[in-house]
Amino acid sequence: MQVTVENVSELGRRMTVTVEDANIEQAVQERLKAIRPTVKMAGFRPGKVPLKMIESSHGPIARRDVIDHLVQTNMQQAFIQESINPAGPPHIDSMDDEGTSFKFSLVYDVFPEVQEIKLDNVEIEKVVAQVTDEDVDAMLETLRQQRVSWEPLKRAAKEEDGVTIDFVGSIDGEEFQGGKGTDTLVVLGSGTMLPEFENQLIGTKAGQQTTITMTFPDDYRAEHLRGKEASFAVTVKSVAKKKLPKLDKEFAELCGVEGGIAALKQEVKANMMRELASNLKAKNKRKVMDSLTANNEVSLPESPVLREAEYLMEQAKNNLRNQGVNVEGIPFNADNFKDSAKQRVALSLLIGKIISDNEIKPDENRVREVIDGIAASYEDPEDVVKYYMNDQQKLSEIQMMVVEDMVVDWVLDRVKVEEKSSTFSEVMNSALA
Repeated sequence: MQVTVENVSELGRRMTVTVEDANIEQAVQERLKAIRPTVKMAGFRPGKVPLKMIESSHGPIARRDVIDHLVQTNMQQAFIQESINPAGPPHIDSMDDEGTSFKFSLVYDVFPEVQEIKLDNVEIEKVVAQVTDEDVDAMLETLRQQRVSWEPLKRAAKEEDGVTIDFVGSIDGEEFQGGKGTDTLVVLGSGTMLPEFENQLIGTKAGQQTTITMTFPDDYRAEHLRGKEASFAVTVKSVAKKKLPKLDKEFAELCGVEGGIAALKQEVKANMMRELASNLKAKNKRKVMDSLTANNEVSLPESPVLREAEYLMEQAKNNLRNQGVNVEGIPFNADNFKDSAKQRVALSLLIGKIISDNEIKPDENRVREVIDGIAASYEDPEDVVKYYMNDQQKLSEIQMMVVEDMVVDWVLDRVKVEEKSSTFSEVMNSALA
């Protein structure tokens, strides 16, 4: 097998492979003989169909199969021989099967060779934050709000009361989609419903029937209701006031913690510190990765970018499906994901360069720390540790995560870092944005 490679563009290559003594005709005949026992044809018993007739009916397919096998086998061998890792699937450019030899050429893209990582004059703002006692108190209040109960009232409803209603909405006398509800709890002033709707529930009592009229805002989420005047027939089933649980031993046990409020606070703070550390790590990692791509321009082949764009598109579809959204009517286009795809492909090459040049390998102590951190939030941490340590795929994922963390450290050691103080809530809210 003879192989020649030529450059057709900055990242495009054409490879020509010549296979001497390919003996295609002989291989075709052998394939036809191999299928002869299975060929059925009117007037002949199985295995007795003349080879000439089989060649006439199955010859073109057999020839194509032989050539496909020849191309695939020799293409793989050629890539190994020349130490080439194509950036995407190669495309056959031409084939010549005249005589005993067989020659074919194919075109493909290669990944660019990153010469060096440039970090000159790079400044990174590293976000730092702590969990304060006030943050813990605020979290405890959130836990109380999540476990609120409602105490029925005989008086009329006022701000912050919970009003349970049945309602049927209509526009011009016709009921409309999404305008009906049963046993709906409306906390007055909370924004559960539109303000114009909630305000008209103030002063109502249990057992009362009333009519609420309102106009939907021009920017309402449901287009068909924007600017429309609607009428709602409302039955008030109950009026209740919020009753928050006391911060005592019973509340701690309700949250699954033995040892009273002090133990609950300790548990809550530990969880908050884990969440904060995880979000700070992700936030600062993004800053480092953004600085890598911003300061190191990389020419990219089209095929891996397109593959990544299609992957991101499918990921976006799945995220919407998981939220219950029907994506069939949404006009998705991979081109809309190309900018993100380019950044991800470029980042992969830059990280690979740093790992290769610096022979970065996963630090086993850090791997165990990550696994211990994951296990800490489970009821049986040791079982989780064993699961990760004994599952090679899961362990490899953690090891790659640690290697990326070590790349982040490598970058931070070589740039100017300025710390920016933030709060727990600011960090957590930005993670949700």
